[in-house]
Amino acid sequence: MAKVKEAFTAKYQGNKNSEIVEVSFTPGEEVKVLKEWKDETCLVKKGDHVFNVAKKYLTLG
Repeated sequence: MAKVKEAFTAKYQGNKNSEIVEVSFTPGEEVKVLKEWKDETCLVKKGDHVFNVAKKYLTLG
């Protein structure tokens, strides 16, 4: 698990024919990290939406 360090907005598109939806993340919100790379993470926010997010927005641990 990780917590959001600073507020940001990410975009989600379920498939290429779907609308692009903006999803807000708020400080203190918990997210599940699936994979970490050097400067980014792959995470899930409450449910099944997966995002690639820069580590600078998260407190990992």
